[in-house]
Amino acid sequence: MLITDIKKIGNSNKYRIFADDVFFATLLDEDIVKNHLKTDLEIDEVKLREICFNGQKNVAFDNCLKLLGTYPKTEKELRRYLKEKGYTVEVIDYVCQKLIEYKFLNDDSYADMYIKANIKKKGKRLIAFELKQKGVDENIISSKLEVVEDNACLPLAEKYMRNKVKDEKNKQKTYRFLASKGFESDKIIKALNTIFKGEDF
Repeated sequence: MLITDIKKIGNSNKYRIFADDVFFATLLDEDIVKNHLKTDLEIDEVKLREICFNGQKNVAFDNCLKLLGTYPKTEKELRRYLKEKGYTVEVIDYVCQKLIEYKFLNDDSYADMYIKANIKKKGKRLIAFELKQKGVDENIISSKLEVVEDNACLPLAEKYMRNKVKDEKNKQKTYRFLASKGFESDKIIKALNTIFKGEDF
């Protein structure tokens, strides 16, 4: 394997390493100097992966601790984040395993938090879709949502209709609005019947 380029990232002390003209990993300047890495250096792939692993794992772990303290993420989201930052597969696996062991990364707890934060403004269907997109297991999603009361449809419909004329056009708009929020049709119809009760279109 040939190191074909080493590119500095902005004004940071980080560099992108390219091997055989393909992006390989991101390393700190001290790791590059310590391991005598340079352009046109022929190096064994196993050796380069070992250098990247040892240079990245602690930095990646610390960065993730700070990130999760501010922005909780699922394992899928964190893996994507680490990949975009230039960490190797080995480092990503190591960091995620450690974070799971220390209970800083937990999709089950994330689902609880996400549902609690959104159940008053979204329907179960939309919440389930969003959690699935974030990589949460479907069994976790269904078990969590099964025991949650979904009572936001009517309050949201009333808020949406505030100061609006109760006519057929706004009724259809309200239906579409509630559907976009992930509510089931039976809940939407029930809410609309409450709001538009007695209206003659």
